[in-house]
Amino acid sequence: MGIERLQDRLRSEGDPGKKEWWERYLKGAISFHGVPMGRIRTLVAEWRAEQGLATGDLQTTAFDLLALPIAEEKLAGILLLEEHALPEGGVDDALLDGLERLLDEGTIADWNTVDWLCVRVLGPHIAASGVAAADRVSGWVTAPSLWRRRCSLVAYVPLAAADPPVLADMTKRLIGTATTLAPDPERFAQTAIGWTLRELSDVAPDEVHSFLLDHREVLSREAIRMAAARLSDEQRKELGVTGKRTRR
Repeated sequence: MGIERLQDRLRSEGDPGKKEWWERYLKGAISFHGVPMGRIRTLVAEWRAEQGLATGDLQTTAFDLLALPIAEEKLAGILLLEEHALPEGGVDDALLDGLERLLDEGTIADWNTVDWLCVRVLGPHIAASGVAAADRVSGWVTAPSLWRRRCSLVAYVPLAAADPPVLADMTKRLIGTATTLAPDPERFAQTAIGWTLRELSDVAPDEVHSFLLDHREVLSREAIRMAAARLSDEQRKELGVTGKRTRR
């Protein structure tokens, strides 16, 4: 079978030292072979050419890869979407259906895979598809799956600071989603707020500052520190954030 051939190649390229490092870094959330991203990219491109995968087959094949248990197999699925399906117009409305299913059933359930998926696939898909896709992903903020809730904000990390904005309502949208997510005590929900609003603060610092002031009783200190990292010294002081201001 075609996918088994790619699995074999990923396995054979594994580095035990890198495997151990990544599994320790992710605290055992997912298993690795220890293959660098650049090498995964090359193997995916070679494998696709050998298999003769047409554009119309890329999306469903990516879902099959994302359903596999090893990190590099899932990353191969993400790369197939990012570098092949999206540029070739091989993504349709079923993309979000498939990702919802994989996230809700727990097939995608670690922050490394989720964040790659958000930044490399969901963000570009929203940028290309507009408000309809954005509304769908933003609506994940109330999903039962923690990882889908995380996606509702992290998908906007590559878009939040765009000037002019990718979406006319970008600031209002992200502040609104963060407001809904703010009471969620899960760490990866809180850090989704922190990371996304840090990016948004490059273009809407006052709105981010006001949000943090209004919600500091429910936000974790980690989320506040992340979101406030690029705010002015005065704004950071008001939030009780110490340390040097970071820059983009």
